[in-house]
Amino acid sequence: MEKIKWGILGLGGIAAKFARTIAEMDQVDLAAVASRNKEKAWFFGREYGVAAEKCYGSYEELLADKSIDAVYIAVPHIFHKNLAIACLESGKAVLCEKPVAMNGEETREIIASASKNGKFFMEAMKTRFLPVHQRIKQWIDAGKIGEVRLLQADFGFIGEKNPQNRLYDKALGGGALLDVGIYMVSLSAFLFGNQPEAVKSTAFIGKTGVDESFSASLRYEGGVQAQLYGAIDLATRKEANIIGTKGRICIPHFSSAQKAYCLVGENEEELALPFAINGFEYQIEEVNRCIKAGKLQSDIMSWQDSIEVMDIMDRIKCSWEENHG
Repeated sequence: MEKIKWGILGLGGIAAKFARTIAEMDQVDLAAVASRNKEKAWFFGREYGVAAEKCYGSYEELLADKSIDAVYIAVPHIFHKNLAIACLESGKAVLCEKPVAMNGEETREIIASASKNGKFFMEAMKTRFLPVHQRIKQWIDAGKIGEVRLLQADFGFIGEKNPQNRLYDKALGGGALLDVGIYMVSLSAFLFGNQPEAVKSTAFIGKTGVDESFSASLRYEGGVQAQLYGAIDLATRKEANIIGTKGRICIPHFSSAQKAYCLVGENEEELALPFAINGFEYQIEEVNRCIKAGKLQSDIMSWQDSIEVMDIMDRIKCSWEENHG
């Protein structure tokens, strides 16, 4: 198969990181980009070697381009559903930035479209594909820290408190849960499965109506727990600790992990697996592998994973309504 030709919808900071990654990879080409601003598309495309005629001033133009095999969706998550479905209906494979949609219902609509149109679709949950996380999963499955009983994870940063900032704009799907909480919920699902027996959560809702911070407790079969904390108004360690009956695994900066530490008794083992490029390459490689194999979904981040993780997110939000009325 020839090189897979990628297009990007939405040209913000995360799209730039994606474009830089593709530029250093074999078997893929960044062949088109699209923004609602033609000039922005042209400047972005020029920086990453995209032909001027493939720098589109509307998403529809890129979707109509028959030469594009796969599309990376990098717009605010409130627009994910409609754009993902439009891409799938236009015959393109899709890698959609996390969270896949606003809720479980929207996620099911996207997956139904992927199935109906027979096209590959995957949520861009890059953490699942990082070498560190893959090795840690092997450690846990092998019983390296005994029976795992607890995940503690936090992800918080200080975002610009501006009502026009998408993080603080409810109409654009702002809030801590959708922006950073998805990393922790997905990590919990990766380790413990997609079906917690109980979900409890509380949130601080700010003046613009979004959750500026939240904490959540997920309980799984056998008393296994995940304790999660996320914020867009507080800087936290961004660390995950997985604790078992024999020891624990610490993952600093878990969402972009290149190191981890396993502590069992008096022994500490460091795991260092630096990125080949910047961490985005592993999810792109997975999409390429699946497309070339004729698969419609990834075994590592499956359609069911995206649906059920978003269902957990919905349960967290429901818990707020119960607590806050």
